[in-house]
Amino acid sequence: MIKGLQTLPGIKTHSDGSAFFYVRGGDRDQNLIIIDDAPIFNPAHLFGFYSMVIPEATKEIKVYKSDIPANLGDRLSSIVSIRTKDGNLNKWSFSGSLNPLVNRFALEIPVIKEKASIYTSIRRSNFEWLYQNNNPDLDLAFGDFNFKWNSKVGRKDRLYFTIITGTDVLADLASSSGISWANVATTLRWNHLFGPRLFLNTTLYSGSYNYRLSLQNNSWESGIGTISLKTDFNHYINPGLKANFGLEVAAYGFNPGRISEGNLLSIFPEINQRITQKRTVYYQIEKLSRKWQWSAGIRMPSWSNVGPAEYFTFDEDYQVRDIITQPEGFYNTYVRLDPRASIRYSIDSTSHLKLSLGRYHQFLQLISNSVSPFTALEVWLPSGPNIKPQSAVQFDLDYIKYFPRPRLSLLLGLYYKSLTNQVDYVGHANTVLNPRLEGELRFGEMKAYGFEFLLEKEVGKLRGALSYTFSRAIRQTPALNNGREYPAFQDRPHDVSLMINYQVSDRFLFSAYWTAFSGSAFSSPTGFYQFRNQTIPIYDNLNNDRLPGYQRLDLSFTYRLHRNPVNRFQHSLGFSVFNALAHKNIIAIDFNKVSEEGKPVIPVNFVSDRDLVSSRTDLIRFFPSLTYKFKI
Repeated sequence: MIKGLQTLPGIKTHSDGSAFFYVRGGDRDQNLIIIDDAPIFNPAHLFGFYSMVIPEATKEIKVYKSDIPANLGDRLSSIVSIRTKDGNLNKWSFSGSLNPLVNRFALEIPVIKEKASIYTSIRRSNFEWLYQNNNPDLDLAFGDFNFKWNSKVGRKDRLYFTIITGTDVLADLASSSGISWANVATTLRWNHLFGPRLFLNTTLYSGSYNYRLSLQNNSWESGIGTISLKTDFNHYINPGLKANFGLEVAAYGFNPGRISEGNLLSIFPEINQRITQKRTVYYQIEKLSRKWQWSAGIRMPSWSNVGPAEYFTFDEDYQVRDIITQPEGFYNTYVRLDPRASIRYSIDSTSHLKLSLGRYHQFLQLISNSVSPFTALEVWLPSGPNIKPQSAVQFDLDYIKYFPRPRLSLLLGLYYKSLTNQVDYVGHANTVLNPRLEGELRFGEMKAYGFEFLLEKEVGKLRGALSYTFSRAIRQTPALNNGREYPAFQDRPHDVSLMINYQVSDRFLFSAYWTAFSGSAFSSPTGFYQFRNQTIPIYDNLNNDRLPGYQRLDLSFTYRLHRNPVNRFQHSLGFSVFNALAHKNIIAIDFNKVSEEGKPVIPVNFVSDRDLVSSRTDLIRFFPSLTYKFKI
């Protein structure tokens, strides 16, 4: 799914082997992924090589980059809403895909014909053959499980129940050391039709993410969890007027990271867990006429920290001023108003203009001072006395044109986004096992703006999409970089991609995807000095350098093995190549020193003095894959 999102303008992935993505200059924790309304806090498997969203199990994916409806919120950049398959009410089916690295199977069963059905799928990695001979004590695996039950209860009611799990483990069984993490999401949804004009959707959902690091007899854990009850009403007042309104109550629990067992319990301080509650009401109205379509809405979230709790206060130099102890009950409540409005004008039957403006707030922060996608040492923190809610105001203007004869659609878009209370970090911030973690944070502003272009052809033997994005993401944090502006890590001015699907014959499909974008911003030393026989780097401006530009070509060939397209048994063979041109895409630049024995850590120029020298790290040069799919 993440690679599919990358084809859309304004959406950028982190790097090869990463499921993290950035939307219109926002940070990666400013994107919300919900599956059947339940949140997924970490969509990555194997440190990002795979996404936990199984494409074959999804029925619908909606991506909101702007003009987010009032019933959704709590993120500043995007919301990715995924609906899973309901299951066939009339006939059963069994499908799967076999791959040297990952296998997947799915089953659909009509429990009561035309009234109730079950859809379930399972996916598991198959890496054992890669390492079991050389390292039999290694345990490296990930897996997913999806289950959905839907039932018609009378003519006006329908019930849905969903369970989604995703687990990862990387462990050395001999030393009892390793890491593991897991996502669990559940949803119980009730749809009720009061009449032809009023529709009710009530949902009880929960989502959790837990991470565990084990080192011999010691374990470090962190996590976040939520449970929520929400009710949404859709009221069709007349054929041209519609209203949506509702309310939600949610509770969150946070474990910012603590030693859970082992002899380190007596060494490191206890980290207090946090509890918060969110209450939200919203109302939105939409009006449609022949030439005009407009919508206006407001969302009012209220966020409260819940005691008993203990927290630190800090002075202007970020030193601890006092320790505050709160009794049971609410304290430190934030109430915000998020108005949203859009207007669309139909120029003619094939083109229209759309203008939207919205304000958004976010009360959750992902704390990590590493830009690497291969770390899970991250903690979630709620807004509270020391962390104000993040906010954003976004302006968006789109022009959409459809060309009937070549069957092409064109999108041109402009956007500007102003963000406040953006989280940044003091140099060498300690974000793990730190009870005074808020003292390591610095807050500032960010502006993001850009231009988007998308040309699509969705019918015919030749289909494809060409997209280009020019975008900037500029931070300014008073306590950092001498108060000067600097580009954010996700600031990549240019991004272009081309996707082509060509149906060579009824049974043979060829696909190609090419993308190129500017390298990410990072801080590189501008000089060095000697101190006690050690070479120390000197840094000037934050993110004063960029990684080399990224470029990749993926190729795919799919051959349908069954001759008759309406056969009960269907199967196909797919061959794909990731980075077919073996382009060296750099994900990190490090500076290493020559060892004392005179042997370099990396190749260096021996003519010069011993110094810090740069090394480049790339990940995937060329990656072929063969997959067999079937369906009965």
